[in-house]
Amino acid sequence: MMVKKLGRDEMKYLLSIVLVILLAACSITPTIQTGPNAQISYDGLAKVNNTRVNSAWVRPGIDLSAYDKLILVGAGIKYRSVRDASRVYLSNFEGFPLDDEQRNYIETAVREIFTEGIAMSDRFEIVDVPGPDTLTLTGSLIDVVSNTPPPDDTVDTVYFRISQLGEATLILELSDSLSGQSLARATDKRIFEPSVREIDPNIITTRFEFERELRVWVALIRNGLETLADMPLLPAD
Repeated sequence: MMVKKLGRDEMKYLLSIVLVILLAACSITPTIQTGPNAQISYDGLAKVNNTRVNSAWVRPGIDLSAYDKLILVGAGIKYRSVRDASRVYLSNFEGFPLDDEQRNYIETAVREIFTEGIAMSDRFEIVDVPGPDTLTLTGSLIDVVSNTPPPDDTVDTVYFRISQLGEATLILELSDSLSGQSLARATDKRIFEPSVREIDPNIITTRFEFERELRVWVALIRNGLETLADMPLLPAD
């Protein structure tokens, strides 16, 4: 039996159909707000409904089909201010402070995993020079806090097990690399949870789980970016 090899355009069309079917089956098809009651940002972006992130906004009439390159820009990480504690009391627990070594690890892991994850895109090439076919994706993390006790004797961890590694909020801005015009914006708060219900808070386990959660997060962002580039948003009813 002869099997016809699909061309690039045919394959793209087929994948688009599959994606639409999957989105429809999950009842999460994103739609852009329109009309007099639409929520519009200060810079002209319209609110998007039914997204996988907490909040998303895009410029009405956006068309990213001419873009196939991305410049990645890190805008820094801001940590939640928490009090030092020699013992943890659940009634007023607000997270553990992070020392310089822990912050350096987080910043390195975030930078490497996000760069690696976005670079896995079949739709965009990562570059460092602006151009007419290039977008700039700027990302920052805010309100970062750890629920993992420090690896020393300042906290009694004999009976301490954690079901959450910590929290962070991601802010993403997509813009034209030449004009700087904002095309889309998203924010997403994530509670980092281990793959099992509870884990011992040792450094090897927590770092493994933290990096696993980061990869899940960046895959969500990459898929959303590719969907936005290939499928125009429908207006909300």
